[in-house]
Amino acid sequence: MSPVFVRSALLTFLALIALSHSAFLHAETRVWLIGGGNTLENSQGQIEENVRWLQSVFRQQGVSVKTFYTDGSGKDHDVVYFAHSEERDPIWEPVLRVYGSGLSYAQRTRRNSLTNIDGSTEKSELTSALIEDFQSLNDDDSVLLVYNGHGDINTNDTRKNNLMLWQDSRLSIKELDEVLDQTPASVPVRFVLTQCFSGSFSSLIYENPYSDTLSEQLRCGFLAESDRREAEGCDLGTNQAEFRDYTTYFFAALQQETRIGENIPLTEVDLDRSGDVSFHEAHIYTLAHAYSTDLSRSTRETYIEKWEPWFLRWNSFAKTGASNDYSYAASAVRSEHKLPEEGLKLLLKRRDLERSEQEKTRELKNARQALKEQQEHIRGLIEKPLDPMQLEDLPPKSLEALAEQIQTLEEYNHLVRLQSEVEALNAQKLQLGRDYTQAEKLIRLSRLARLIDQFRRYSGPESREDFERITSCEDGTLNPAAVPE
Repeated sequence: MSPVFVRSALLTFLALIALSHSAFLHAETRVWLIGGGNTLENSQGQIEENVRWLQSVFRQQGVSVKTFYTDGSGKDHDVVYFAHSEERDPIWEPVLRVYGSGLSYAQRTRRNSLTNIDGSTEKSELTSALIEDFQSLNDDDSVLLVYNGHGDINTNDTRKNNLMLWQDSRLSIKELDEVLDQTPASVPVRFVLTQCFSGSFSSLIYENPYSDTLSEQLRCGFLAESDRREAEGCDLGTNQAEFRDYTTYFFAALQQETRIGENIPLTEVDLDRSGDVSFHEAHIYTLAHAYSTDLSRSTRETYIEKWEPWFLRWNSFAKTGASNDYSYAASAVRSEHKLPEEGLKLLLKRRDLERSEQEKTRELKNARQALKEQQEHIRGLIEKPLDPMQLEDLPPKSLEALAEQIQTLEEYNHLVRLQSEVEALNAQKLQLGRDYTQAEKLIRLSRLARLIDQFRRYSGPESREDFERITSCEDGTLNPAAVPE
């Protein structure tokens, strides 16, 4: 066999390999990360830390991400955070303890320290940028939209809930739906929305918020809360070890590592033993392990709850032999928090936890009232009465004199103790709220486990087809495998 023939055969073989590889494309997940508050006062340090951590998660996963945060490339302060005693201004702190409200005496502001910010979250700028990006997507791309900010509720109709954007602008569900419509029909769209009242955004899977027909485009999502409950995730503190929000658990599961570097064994997340962690599996991990006040949900759950016929609701506490992801999560919550089996004992336990939380709320209210009265008492002792609105206009020497006078008062020390008490009661109330939520979550998970089982028996072909469409979307992964062209 001649060398020329061998070389020719080898080149042909390599060409065939290249051709076979060209028949497959790697579907690329592209991420749009939107974060920050709607105003400086509402742009808490935890939101910035969440955005920073998510940027690192996507970078480690080799996933393309565009970040939109507050005013984009501006230079003004856009983060408010809880400053420890050594960071506080020694003149302003005593003045704000007397004349300020809440934790204003411990708050400081600064410019965010994020890198690679692509644009602003001001409504018109953000929507224009998203539309331009979405229209340029390839057919084999997939969209992951992640929001870390605040939500706004319309109590009369939660399908009119909003995302709160920079300059105190609002983006409604309908408007976000119209933005997502700009993506090619073949591109799957997933969203992770962690704001208060986020559950209403599950309607993005439909043609419009008032439709019962699924969108032509494949869509699914994961929401931190219901349409009427506030979510965790907007604390003034920046200690990541203390974060318990949906973002913290969901994305830790996706990368199999907590945000403080602790390994999460694949066996704890990979429920179907595929070797990959799907978005759905990350959500189930969050439901099973999150110790927070969030009653999180996904679009498959909201779809099946909307489907549930009236006659099944009458049987909502009947025990079944259902064995699925939700019964697994329910078992994990029950075991971790030592809660009773489903039924009357669990309902009584939830009632007791609710009463404990309500009692702590009353205690906190009384402490806040005592604090307010002490502030007013100290203001009455000040030599020159002062309107709190005039603080910013005080000359430096006058401000120093005011701070010095306040600190000489015996009543000031009592005020500091009252403020520490309010802080402690807030922390206790939060923990009781988290405890109560575990019981509430266990009830919901048990119901979902039964409902999934009942859906398989009672649903019609059209409902099953819709459900499978949503679940196929939720079962996707951050790094999709090669797919046929």
